[in-house]
Order: sequence, then structure tokens, then C-alpha cells
Amino acid sequence: RDVTGVQTCALPISRRAIAVTAQVSGLLYPGSVRPVKLRIKNLLSRKVRILALQLKTGQPSDHCPAWAVSGGRLTVRMTIARRGTRTAFASVRMLATAPNACEAASVPLSFSATLDGRP
Repeated sequence: RDVTGVQTCALPISRRAIAVTAQVSGLLYPGSVRPVKLRIKNLLSRKVRILALQLKTGQPSDHCPAWAVSGGRLTVRMTIARRGTRTAFASVRMLATAPNACEAASVPLSFSATLDGRP
């Protein structure tokens, strides 16, 4: 199954700064790595600079253990114009030691970001 996740990041003042939408291409199975296309939208009326983005995987469906799937940290240095959208790429990996129950499991994705600039 294709896996799609949507998550927003919040500033310390509880104001959403960005929204991230992810699209994973292809099926995950033990030993596979799949590309993830990230669309990052600036929700603010001023530009934001993203320094890093962390892709986290949640508990997979069925009887697949959480340790079997991983995301990663991206060093993404990009500026997004006010109300603008940019694209970045990451990957999701299923370990070769994952049980067969993990094949084609759905995996929820979440994101956190490091932003530069005023809150």
C-alpha cells in the first residue's frame, strides 16, 4: 500500500508555522527502502527558513513491530516564501530482519522541524 502522512509543526507560541504532506512510493517489505516526497507549506505571512526535518515512523499495522521500520533526519536548508510550498525528499526503510507480517504494512508518519527565525 502507499503510505501518506500529514503532520504540522507548531511554534512555541502554539501557532502553526508549516504543514508537511508526505507520499511514499511503492510497497514496503523486509529489506526495502522507499522514497518519500515531502511537500512543505509555509502557513505564515512571512518567509521561514527550515534547517532540518525529522521524519518519524509510528506503529505499523497488523503484527509488524515498530522497530522494523525507520525514517530519518534530513538536513534540509531551505527558505520558503510566505504562504509558499517547497518539495524535499526522504526515505523510509524496512529492516531486512523484519518479520513477514510487515510486508505491505501501513506505517503512520509524523514530522518535526527545526526552523530559523523569529517565532
